[in-house]
Amino acid sequence: MLSQARNGSQSKDDLFIYRLKNKQLAQLTSTKKKLSHTYEFQGKLVHDRNFNNIEKTVQESWAAAVILRNASVFGETIYILCAKFAKIWLKNNGSEAFNFFAKEVVENVDATGQFARVFNKDITSILMSSEYSAEIFAKKILLVKAMGEFIINHAINDAGKYAFLFKDNVPPVVKIVQRNRPDSLFTVRGRSGVMSNTYREDIGILDKDVFSQLDPKLQKILTINGLTKNRPLFRTRISHKLADGSPAFVERMFDRDNPLLASISGSTACLFTAADVLDDKLSQSQLDQITLSAIALFVGGGYHSVHEIINIRSPHLNVIASIESQMRLKNRGAELQEYVAALHASRDLLR
Repeated sequence: MLSQARNGSQSKDDLFIYRLKNKQLAQLTSTKKKLSHTYEFQGKLVHDRNFNNIEKTVQESWAAAVILRNASVFGETIYILCAKFAKIWLKNNGSEAFNFFAKEVVENVDATGQFARVFNKDITSILMSSEYSAEIFAKKILLVKAMGEFIINHAINDAGKYAFLFKDNVPPVVKIVQRNRPDSLFTVRGRSGVMSNTYREDIGILDKDVFSQLDPKLQKILTINGLTKNRPLFRTRISHKLADGSPAFVERMFDRDNPLLASISGSTACLFTAADVLDDKLSQSQLDQITLSAIALFVGGGYHSVHEIINIRSPHLNVIASIESQMRLKNRGAELQEYVAALHASRDLLR
């Protein structure tokens, strides 16, 4: 066990992941600064140098890639949700409401440059697929997210009209959305717009200069066939403290020196909204697995950083520890050590 690292029997990579876990857990519970930040707009925002440090962005990109590459370890809950979604999708009654739902989902997932893009003709096969590949896994997450976005944008306003999405004709949709989009996180978000989009073949939130400096083994881990995207570059600001004196989410990110890409993740709220509608009896371990899936898609696609995601439903989650424990539980310890060794080597190169 990694908790026994002091006995000297662990490898250098075991000790490295042990330090990563505990360092990350400490960062979740402590605040380094107590400064009042003013609005700050960056003329040229660089993802891994503004408001954070390079080591964390490498680590978060690595985590997204490892999760994606191990769909059979981390994807069970998403695959179950997609099977439920498939039943809804295949019961197309030809109504105006269903046709509008289908159109919105297609436009959401079949957009040029979208990470894990799903073509209209492939939606049914993706939802029903049992293939545990990184590409299928990512596409499934995207489809569930698209359903949740529709619920938030449309179905919440007329649950009866879109009853085909729910088990009951009058579901507690408003409560579901409120649970996944808490005002305390979404009142002050910090994102003011997308500056540009850049074609990228790598997984994660690194800029090209940093990616080019990584160990070749990590570069390979962060490059997954079939998963390219036009990665957005956001203009992000640090917000004033709220009127009641509590810090805005973006301030907490700054205080803890965490990567800040686009502030709290609305896409993760969409994913969890759909999950709650599809299955209202999800356990905390399943919710945490959905959070890891969100990291795979939204950090993997370059849309968000880890802490912008985990705060929705899993603020307690230690991502490194979860990856390590689930990989070992599924007897994937050897692969884990290969991933860690590549991360370890790249950390040394970047110093």
